[in-house]
Amino acid sequence: MSHLVLSRKYRPKTFDGVLGQKNALQILESFISNNSLPHALIFCGSRGVGKTSMARIFAKTINCDELLKSNKCSDYNTCSCKEIDENKSIDVIEIDAASNNGVDQIRDVIDSSNYSSIKCKYKVFIIDEVHMLSKAAFNALLKTLEEPNKNTVFILATTEVEKIPLTIISRCQTINFKNIKKEIISSYVSSIAKQEGIDIDDESVVMISEESNGSARDALGFLELLSTTLNKQIEVKEASKILGKTTKQVLSKITEGIIKSDVESVLKEYNNIYEGGYDSKKFVLSLMNYFRAAIYYKLGLEKSVDDIDLLVDTEIKKFQNYDLETLENLFDELIKLYDLSSKSDNVRFVVESHLIKLCMISNFVDFNLIEDIDRVQVASVNKESKKKRLAKTKKDFDSEYFLNNLKEAKNENYKLIKDAKISLNSSKIEIKLDNSIMFELLNNKEKKEEIEKLINETFDVAYKIEIIKPDNDINGFANGNEFKFKDKKDKLLESESVKNLFDTFDCRIQDVEVEN
Repeated sequence: MSHLVLSRKYRPKTFDGVLGQKNALQILESFISNNSLPHALIFCGSRGVGKTSMARIFAKTINCDELLKSNKCSDYNTCSCKEIDENKSIDVIEIDAASNNGVDQIRDVIDSSNYSSIKCKYKVFIIDEVHMLSKAAFNALLKTLEEPNKNTVFILATTEVEKIPLTIISRCQTINFKNIKKEIISSYVSSIAKQEGIDIDDESVVMISEESNGSARDALGFLELLSTTLNKQIEVKEASKILGKTTKQVLSKITEGIIKSDVESVLKEYNNIYEGGYDSKKFVLSLMNYFRAAIYYKLGLEKSVDDIDLLVDTEIKKFQNYDLETLENLFDELIKLYDLSSKSDNVRFVVESHLIKLCMISNFVDFNLIEDIDRVQVASVNKESKKKRLAKTKKDFDSEYFLNNLKEAKNENYKLIKDAKISLNSSKIEIKLDNSIMFELLNNKEKKEEIEKLINETFDVAYKIEIIKPDNDINGFANGNEFKFKDKKDKLLESESVKNLFDTFDCRIQDVEVEN
């Protein structure tokens, strides 16, 4: 006997065996219990969530009195149930619309539906991937769906219900199938592995559930692939290589490197991924999902959706230290990177370029907050941000108190100096920055006067400030060259962050220059 793949071996044969489709089950069982079977049904949902299996089970149930009463058939071998399971029943007919999508094939179905069932109580037609039918085939099916022969039921299964004509949908009862939750798939994979004698660690189970994207069939396919390749000894390190999936540990390192603007470590990790044979597009998708999960955990909404990556306590705690704006900006850029990586022939170059850009965005400046920086000449701004006055409750200078005041007042200067070393030297306040771009932004007369004014609003003593250039730029770009606006003017004007500024404030940039 030929090998039977796991997805067929463990295909559900009763309603109880279907995973994660409580809503669909409730609707179908109510049809049966109330004896109000519709003559046409549409099962729509993603691949591998149980549409065709449910159609077979439904066809079996309405044609077996024992299944109707007890959800179990005691006379399985002689009953029509076995023939339906094996796709050998002459009264339950399955059609693949992807390969039988013409009007002639549908006419054969219509002719067959005019005859009563031979052995079963109901004659059932299951048309899989029905959205692949031609327009003429759909038109030919219209009359039959509206007024079918007595005891004839049509079940139309599709992954793209939007492609089905409304005239067809209006003649059917539509049932939506959801993607199966990750925890349900994980439990299912562990159960099947135990039955098959497969030794698999928990990290690999989670990886399979995430990679399957809510599809039970895909999950069993991955399990069988790993089991066969690794001789039933599945560990996450080897499993990730075979599936081309980046591990959580690597994603965590890259994320930390991006947020710290450590270009060298980020590129090194990506080079290891690429040289290891991992799929770059899958890597970007994994990183995108990781940042998405971070945002949901940051907002405390991780339990509101079912398809986000699960983060451990140490990861959650780490992300709590990062600004939501930074995470959102990076996530937005990753979405664009994923789109570009799908279209480019040089995926490695595209990914490397954008990883460097992500490092720059995370540490330099949020361009949505620079509307009042006079260095960048922004014209035609329709809205001026409303500024709160800072609290004035201290006499002596306190840098931490000053920064907290800026943050609470949502003042844009907080973003620029929050990582600087601020100290009082006699009657002068020294602000030492950790990278060259911040020095360029702040070291001009107008900006210094603005910060001095903010300090004097907070404290009773009038202070002068000095902006100190960093000893070494911590961001360590190639050859130690500093990032200077005058050398990067064109890139600044073309950057996505500045384009976002245009969209947000309905403005344009006249010129970018460095003031002496």
